[in-house]
Amino acid sequence: MDAEVSAFLLLAVSGLFQAAFAVPMRYLRNWRWEQIWVAQSVTANILLPLAWAAVVPGVFWDQASRIPYSHWVVSYGWGLVWGLGGVTYGLTLTCLGMAFANSFILGVTIVTGALVPLALNVVESPPHPLRFGAGLILCVAATGLIGLLRGRGSRKPLLVMPVSLHSYRRVMLVAIVSGLSSAGYGLAFTFSFGTIQGLIARGVSPVSASLVVVLPVYLGAASVAVPVGLFFAKRTGSLALFVAKQAAWNWFLAVVMGLCAMATVVLYCLGGTTASHPSPNVSFGIFMTFVVLGGNALGFAAGEMRGNGPGLNAGLGMSCCGLVLGAWLLNGR
Repeated sequence: MDAEVSAFLLLAVSGLFQAAFAVPMRYLRNWRWEQIWVAQSVTANILLPLAWAAVVPGVFWDQASRIPYSHWVVSYGWGLVWGLGGVTYGLTLTCLGMAFANSFILGVTIVTGALVPLALNVVESPPHPLRFGAGLILCVAATGLIGLLRGRGSRKPLLVMPVSLHSYRRVMLVAIVSGLSSAGYGLAFTFSFGTIQGLIARGVSPVSASLVVVLPVYLGAASVAVPVGLFFAKRTGSLALFVAKQAAWNWFLAVVMGLCAMATVVLYCLGGTTASHPSPNVSFGIFMTFVVLGGNALGFAAGEMRGNGPGLNAGLGMSCCGLVLGAWLLNGR
């Protein structure tokens, strides 16, 4: 298989795994938003990354110990930004539904992750600017259209929420903050791409090398998500739900969410560093595009589109095709 196609497919599948991250929320028993957000952060952002760090080959730590302290601080800071995006994403997801939240929030994230590195000269200009621009516009237009079409559906919360967001304008403001902050994940990898490449050049495998970003970023995100979740749990008097009846099943679902997150980052790093890989900001754009696609596919599977007319479903289908085309145009070298 052509190396460029392989990189594209790896990034696409990583996006699908990220979209699947939210699926276990539908099967929770007697938990509120704050319980699942603490639990998924403990598994996905703390336990599994630390377990990964514990088994990574020693060559990684030998090389990572030579990386400037500033790298770890900055990456942790990106994690804090991403953590804010995660908390606000979780609140918006419960209000707007999986398909609409993924479409709107991640549309903002695509633009932020793709253009900020270019504006700051962190990455080289695309070799085909018109193709890149057309791909980005198509991705954003298709994502926005999906959001408008899905906005006609039900916005019944998936979970009991700790705060009142009944105002649609307030929900959309939170969604915009989430979209901007969620780009912290991609920006962390983009700004540290040279560090990852340097580790690979010194004999560290691409998957292991990515841990130099994953570990501080994920721990940074947990530093936001866990305190916020516990604060709301205490405020709502729901701390006992962490260990109450059916908690074991819910913690199992949180582990599943964590495994989806780990599969996401492994595939993302492989796709972003393999031969003929796109530039890191483009990799993030492709990844996020398929998160949107995956979220909408899962929305169909979960019955969110039930009751839609044929015209609405046709519009959603055409928009999804536009997303695939836009992602491929972004991938142009």
